[in-house]
Amino acid sequence: MNPTIVNGVGSYLDSSAPGVIRFVQAKNFTKMTKVRKVKLVVIHDMEGAETAEKAENVALWFAGLNPVYTAPRASAHYAIDCDSVVQMVSENDIAWHAPGANQSGIGIEHAGLAKQTTLEWMDKFSRPMLLISAGLTARICKRYGLPVQFVDKDGLLANVSGITTHREVNAAFKKSTHTDPGPNFPLSWYIQQVQTALALL
Repeated sequence: MNPTIVNGVGSYLDSSAPGVIRFVQAKNFTKMTKVRKVKLVVIHDMEGAETAEKAENVALWFAGLNPVYTAPRASAHYAIDCDSVVQMVSENDIAWHAPGANQSGIGIEHAGLAKQTTLEWMDKFSRPMLLISAGLTARICKRYGLPVQFVDKDGLLANVSGITTHREVNAAFKKSTHTDPGPNFPLSWYIQQVQTALALL
């Protein structure tokens, strides 16, 4: 889906994700001229406080529209907080989110910190966010025929498709030092929510 974009910002109703997604084009990404093969959904955290405006603020940062911070040489496809989803890169284009998995991955950023405990990942802010995310990931998996399964570093090296994390990508390909979304991210629960959402599609 290609939204109408004015000054880098657009909006549209995307049937592939819950609710209205605002589209804010990231500054740094790789535009594809042919259809790419998507094999992975890569889970990230934003390393920022959990607020209801976090997805929007991170999108403006990636776009270079934040009045305080310049755009990083990075991007992701989606940013999610407790009540919103913002798309920043079209799925067929390559976002710069996880070196080693950029070519075949769709990156999803979540409000929160890698140091969070499991309870903090399941609190009144994070739980709704992760349910929104699971619905989006289910639709991505359906769209690209991806199995709803966790892919660890060994699976990544074996070219297995599914859902992974930035931490596993770095463990496999050793191209950065990020460890998000951290060791306490409720990955098994999240995968179950994706499976449940997929069954309803």
